[in-house]
Amino acid sequence: MRRTRRPRGWNGCGSRQGVSGLTTAADRRKVNKDAGFSLVELLIAVVILAIIVIPLMNLFVSSNRINIKSRQTLRATTVAQDIMEGLKAYNIEEIKTQFADPSSGFYVIDSRLIKGSVAEETALEVDGAGNPAPGLYVFSMRELTMQGSEYDAKIEVDGRGYMTGTLTHDNEFNDAALADARSIDKENGTFVEAEKYRQAALASVFKDSDVKNDIENRLRAAGVSDAMLTSEFQKTQDAVHYKNLNTFFDQFSRTIEIELSVSAEVDEDGRPKAEMVVTQTYDFTYRLSDGTTKVVSTKGDMGSGIMVNAMPCGKITKTKDDKINVNLFYYPLYGASTPDKIIVKNGSGAELNLLIAKQRHEKEDTSNPGMPDLSDPEYLTDPQLMAAEQAYKAAVEIQDGHGAVYNKEKFFLKTNLGLNLVGKNYLAGAPLELPAQFTVNGTNLDLSGSSDMNIFTLDGVRSPMGRAAAPGEATELIYDVTVSVYKEGAAANGFPDDMRMVVIGGSTTN
Repeated sequence: MRRTRRPRGWNGCGSRQGVSGLTTAADRRKVNKDAGFSLVELLIAVVILAIIVIPLMNLFVSSNRINIKSRQTLRATTVAQDIMEGLKAYNIEEIKTQFADPSSGFYVIDSRLIKGSVAEETALEVDGAGNPAPGLYVFSMRELTMQGSEYDAKIEVDGRGYMTGTLTHDNEFNDAALADARSIDKENGTFVEAEKYRQAALASVFKDSDVKNDIENRLRAAGVSDAMLTSEFQKTQDAVHYKNLNTFFDQFSRTIEIELSVSAEVDEDGRPKAEMVVTQTYDFTYRLSDGTTKVVSTKGDMGSGIMVNAMPCGKITKTKDDKINVNLFYYPLYGASTPDKIIVKNGSGAELNLLIAKQRHEKEDTSNPGMPDLSDPEYLTDPQLMAAEQAYKAAVEIQDGHGAVYNKEKFFLKTNLGLNLVGKNYLAGAPLELPAQFTVNGTNLDLSGSSDMNIFTLDGVRSPMGRAAAPGEATELIYDVTVSVYKEGAAANGFPDDMRMVVIGGSTTN
């Protein structure tokens, strides 16, 4: 009988043996599919897994903790930035009033972005030692909600560094008479008279057929040939500017009319917005060669398309207390035969926050940045501007939609009409001299008189005309702001340092 040779490594039961005759785990698993790892193998695997997983879990936990802290810090930073932007839009008196009595309408910070209560001042007008410090105001806010997280905030408004005698900044001190249009929302209830508007109005006079023909006839009579007539006419026109209008025109005057009406557009609260349009009309009286006069009434240059005739100034959204902000920045028409007339026709039905500010004409010297171009034919030196300001007159009329005088209780006017645009550098520290009086609704007003109207100055002393600021009254125009955002509950604990999350600082000029 032939013997069958068995493969090496197989036992009599058909199982493969190792070379040593032992059955391995791998052999067993091949034979028995349900066979598992040995205890030793399992323990080794667990140890290896633990070595890898435990540091990863710690990394995940740390990363999650950092992400949560970053989100909280980002939200706190957003809160601080929103507070800062809100503060920069108002003067200290308005800020103080709103924090002192938030129930009457708190609108410094947009409640759509930040929800929360407004606490009374933690300390009003105190220095670091708790002593009275005019010009320093400290406010607190509690339970500010941002994306589900709550915070407390401490706000310090400090105008001391800009007050005369304590100047610690490079900025001008707090009694500048000039208003700054750069920080104003120009798309929402603001008209800023540009140089191109003035130049277009003056250019249109020379396009009037009677004036043009008369000038050309005078040039011919002076011996100018027809070939040179166009260039000489242009030289005549270029020689006339707003500094020497009296040498060319018998009379000139200007009316700025602001018309407000109810808009069909509403805000998010369903309140109608206001429409604002501005019309600026110049009247130039030119004496013709035959002795008669020609009055050219113009709103700009139709040919160039530069017109100030019912110029739209955007849709005005009401403030939280249902008022509308209207801002006018313009260049005074010095030497005019009648006062500059500014008419506000309020058909919106809302109470008005008016800002009317005259500007000084200056062009920057390109060869000396930051300094005025003294070669500009329209530039008024300080002595010339002083003389022009002393003779300048302005008449403001505030009417309702039907032309009747507007109720004096329904408007708040901030203006520099009663101030001289020449700064203290020229006056060598002397008090600002007052220019001629101006009128509001027919009432003569100046800083030495008194008025029961809500009229404030823009000279840094934001108190009613004719009344000195009361002791401790907010009067600063320029101030520094520090906003500190803390964890919830910090206000109740005196704002401890270990609960502070974010601190940002700035000023109304930066």
